[in-house]
Amino acid sequence: MKKVLILLLFFGFAFANVDEFEAEYGQYEVSDPLSGYNKMITEFNVGLYTYVMRPVLKGYNAVTPSFVRSGVRNFFDNLLAPFRFVGNVLQFKFDNAGDEFKRFLANSIMGFGGLRDIATEMGIEKHPADLGLVLAHWGVGEGFHLVLPILGPSNLRDTLSLPALWYATPTAYIEPDYASFLVGAYGFVNELSFHLDEIDEIYYNTPNLYPFLRDAYEQRRKELSK
Repeated sequence: MKKVLILLLFFGFAFANVDEFEAEYGQYEVSDPLSGYNKMITEFNVGLYTYVMRPVLKGYNAVTPSFVRSGVRNFFDNLLAPFRFVGNVLQFKFDNAGDEFKRFLANSIMGFGGLRDIATEMGIEKHPADLGLVLAHWGVGEGFHLVLPILGPSNLRDTLSLPALWYATPTAYIEPDYASFLVGAYGFVNELSFHLDEIDEIYYNTPNLYPFLRDAYEQRRKELSK
């Protein structure tokens, strides 16, 4: 179970500890009227990962130095720091917003424009806060569960908030449009390159994969929105 939970970091729903997750995992009920469709898309995502993304990621890791991948990862993450700052303010989590402000300054100034995550080295925590979490904090329900091609588990509320995340990212304004898409896709692929072992573990060794991903996603989003 611990190895499986490591992958949840990738999906953005890491738990404070395993005991907390296991205690709450069995208590959460999810609205899932599209379960047939969701299971089909989950199988599609696993197949896409197995036959396309996994070989590409292995090749990418083989030819790309780890410091380059880390720099790219840090750079993209730093671009989202202002978005997380606003998201935390809108949830009245001012301490978290302060951390995001300090992270952005530290990484932008001392981390060479965000290429180095010096804020983490200084012990300044990152606090996820996208529009879906803001709406959840304000009491907007998650709606039904929805699995997205490539992106994986989501729900109606979070899916409808995705355009805000897209337009809040500076890479969305790169011209022409296809260049913007390619840059964003590269950031996504580069992030995935750090989680191959964890993805393998959860995709290939988890019984009842779909309900596990569904429940873990919904429960973690609920936890993050508190």
